[in-house]
Amino acid sequence: MNSAYLELFKNLITVAIAVLGWIVGHYFTSRRDRLTKKRDISLQYQINAYRVLTDDISHRPQVEERIRKLESVITDIQLFGSARQISLVKKLATDVVEVGEFELDSLINDLRDDLRREIGLSKVSSNVKWLRWHFHKKLEQSSITEFDGHQGEVL
Repeated sequence: MNSAYLELFKNLITVAIAVLGWIVGHYFTSRRDRLTKKRDISLQYQINAYRVLTDDISHRPQVEERIRKLESVITDIQLFGSARQISLVKKLATDVVEVGEFELDSLINDLRDDLRREIGLSKVSSNVKWLRWHFHKKLEQSSITEFDGHQGEVL
């Protein structure tokens, strides 16, 4: 009879260890998945912020559509950015209100450095180099707009 109890006890211990292992494994897998999802969401917002700042805002005429995009980027960075990036967008917002202009290089460089570090690329120490095309419109009497030329500018 003792051997039957001993065998039952061994089986119960084996099952308990297996269940405990499953619970611990599930906890850590779920935790890793949540952290990965948070990282992916944050990365996507930071990539979008970088692209909007570099493609739509920097060295472009400030029209209402671009100002709205800048407002959105400021909001996103304050939600998903690093402490330094949040500090930089707060300074940017203060500069816009107090001075009427703003400087983006430090914010763009910080976003670039953060993104490159996240995806395992080396740090770049120089500022972003800009190439902007300026198109000159030629108006026709039929109100069709044609471009009569363009000029590139490296900034």
